[in-house]
Amino acid sequence: MVPTFTPRGVVFDLDGTLLDTEPLYTLATQKVFDPLGKTFELSFKRTIVGREAKDSAAMTIAEYQLPMTPAEFLDQRAVYLNTLFPEAEAIKGAPEFIDWLKQKEIPIAIATSSSRAMFELKRSKKPWLQAVEVTLCGDEIGASKPAPDIFLAAAQKLQLAPSDCLVFEDAVTGIQAARAAKMPVIVIDNPYLLEVDRDQANGLVNNYEPFVQALDDEFGVELARVF
Repeated sequence: MVPTFTPRGVVFDLDGTLLDTEPLYTLATQKVFDPLGKTFELSFKRTIVGREAKDSAAMTIAEYQLPMTPAEFLDQRAVYLNTLFPEAEAIKGAPEFIDWLKQKEIPIAIATSSSRAMFELKRSKKPWLQAVEVTLCGDEIGASKPAPDIFLAAAQKLQLAPSDCLVFEDAVTGIQAARAAKMPVIVIDNPYLLEVDRDQANGLVNNYEPFVQALDDEFGVELARVF
């Protein structure tokens, strides 16, 4: 029998979870790489998805031996991201799902590894994201994902026990952070995950349409795995 979990609160990652921004990061990074004759590879991107920006920048510079500092890399990439981010598309069903959770007064939070400035840029044209009041960003938390700190802080802000919160994520670092926080985690599937990554989650969906179609007076999810 598949167990059903009824969360008292929901915590969302942002990139790749609510907004389809990961292809934009790839595009902007390749723009930085082009003058250097480098190619940003999917196999490497899998190792940095979900990490705080400074950490992923340092890893990228080391991997590709870039002649710049992490700050310089982020500044160059931001030139392209500043234009791309406000136009990022929502993951299918995300606006409707968040709107329903708010209508039902189910507490929600966004816990993203993005900096506060980048987070506000990403949601600048998204009223449905601006309506989320509890938000935590990577540059506001001591240890970044896969450490559980940001999810534990989100639960605290929601005034809920971590075990009462459901996490939605898209990256292996986020899955590991949620598990370390003792929170069930549902993953939005994507090309950056390996099968071993998917196996660490409690459930897997392509988008939020299955939840939107099943919405009723109560919200519960079937957990494919219980750890």
